Amino acid sequence: MDSRRPRLQISLVVFIDLLGFGILIPMLPFYVRHFGWGAFELGLLMSIYSVCQIFAAPIWGKLSDRFGRRPVLLITILGQGLSFLLAAFAWNYGLLFASRLLAGMFAGNISTASAYMADITTRETRAKGMGLIGAAFGLGFTLGPAISALVLPLGYAAPSLVAASLSFINLIGAFLYLKEPHRTEAERERRRSRWTWKSFQDLLYRPVTISIIFVFFLMTFAFVQLEVTIAMFVVDVFSFLESQAVLLLAGFGIVMAFVQGLAVGPMVARLGEPRLFLAGAIMMSLGLGGIVLSESVWQLLASLSVLAVGYSFSNPCLTSMLSKSVSDQEQGATLGIYHSGGSIARATAPILAGLGYEAQNRLPFLVATILIISVCLIWSWRFNLLTRQNSYDVQVSKVR
Repeated sequence: MDSRRPRLQISLVVFIDLLGFGILIPMLPFYVRHFGWGAFELGLLMSIYSVCQIFAAPIWGKLSDRFGRRPVLLITILGQGLSFLLAAFAWNYGLLFASRLLAGMFAGNISTASAYMADITTRETRAKGMGLIGAAFGLGFTLGPAISALVLPLGYAAPSLVAASLSFINLIGAFLYLKEPHRTEAERERRRSRWTWKSFQDLLYRPVTISIIFVFFLMTFAFVQLEVTIAMFVVDVFSFLESQAVLLLAGFGIVMAFVQGLAVGPMVARLGEPRLFLAGAIMMSLGLGGIVLSESVWQLLASLSVLAVGYSFSNPCLTSMLSKSVSDQEQGATLGIYHSGGSIARATAPILAGLGYEAQNRLPFLVATILIISVCLIWSWRFNLLTRQNSYDVQVSKVR
């Protein structure tokens, strides 16, 4: 199955979901400071979401393989909406912490949406499909911070209320218009097949698949250093206003949306996914290194732009290659494990970022630079065969 309409529909669901996320997350640093806490406590707040996601994402992935993508998407969207609602009425750090814990428990919508996209695309169009999801991410993080900056003067609860409203609108829209991907009876039977611990072990011992998951872990760990500290950094170092810091993240999202929506497909056709990923990772290392050395706002903006383009190239390529490395009936569970690998990074990296920022405010970006350079070296070594043959599907993943 490969239809343009379902691809656009699932991308719209992801966009609205990430729009709510993009509204809430940029103002969390200032929400935390409002309660009298700092970077370390912000790191804890970001970590608890991912700790819960580590356990939740594979479960939601397995359920989506067995019972379908649509019901899992509906349940997780509802859970996210409730978490935003709790954040809106939080009057202390403890309740804000509880809202992120609840959000993590229902954090299966993105991996399920990625599996949905894999269901409705062919291997030839999958990178473009994943690029659409990436563009939805970018647009969500573009408009989300902009909306957050507009409503933040109304109070710290206002962005959370807007995010909750969008989640419930998304729930209604998905319920009315999003259809379960069409499957033959044989495909449905494979979906109902048992996903055992042995299957999990077999998956992790496939060299291509496990290498992609490990690289994704390192990339995520590095990127989180930026996510947690950049808003505080521009306020503390470059004297940005809170609303200006949030709008800076909107600009970052604009670049991501443009590149992932318009440039990823043609660039994959020209370079292939392995080479494009490496090019993007090199750009990420240059952008992060530029932030470490930046002494002016213009240097900072240029570095962030290079970083955004690099990340926009790398991320959809990695997801697409992972999807091609396993069979169709393993898509949901594999993507769940993949995102759990990212969640492990997100569970630990924010705490390190917070501690690093309190020690020296440029240290998190230096750590991120070193990690991305490591990614480039690992990719060049581990995927030499792939970059030459552009081959990484299920058959290759079974060869040691």
